[in-house]
Amino acid sequence: MKNWFIGIDIIEIQRFRAFPPSKHPRFYAHVFSEYEFQYCSGFSDPYPHLAGIFAAKEAIFKAVNKLLPIKLTQITIQHDENGKPVVWPEDDMISPPIGNKWLNNNHNLEVQVSIAHSSELAIAWALVFSISSDYDLLEELNEFEVELEQEVYDELLKYRCIS
Repeated sequence: MKNWFIGIDIIEIQRFRAFPPSKHPRFYAHVFSEYEFQYCSGFSDPYPHLAGIFAAKEAIFKAVNKLLPIKLTQITIQHDENGKPVVWPEDDMISPPIGNKWLNNNHNLEVQVSIAHSSELAIAWALVFSISSDYDLLEELNEFEVELEQEVYDELLKYRCIS
């Protein structure tokens, strides 16, 4: 069976501006991986990016935590060659998950995330798919085909296209 879960988070960027890394290094070291912090610091204004990554971690936490007990520190947001955010479990720079998939506690999780920000707000959503080990795509497609055939048949009867 394939299940999906959604998480969303929105945060005011001003909260990060009022809480700079120079005055709160422990918070930033605890919440952000070295990659995330360096990535955000590479922008002339890092705060929208810090808020965006924080929102993404919160959104992922909200979605994944329904399946697995995790911490924000176990989620790392990286970026592919096109700048698209990619979710990595833990801070593992050596072996990324394949295609945003995590394997943990007999769950095969696929995590997708999107981040956006304006001058005032950062928002992120996460979509998590959990495919159990007994998931059979062919079986699901066959069930869908049977349901679709029945719906088409019912509609044809309704409009008297068949008798």
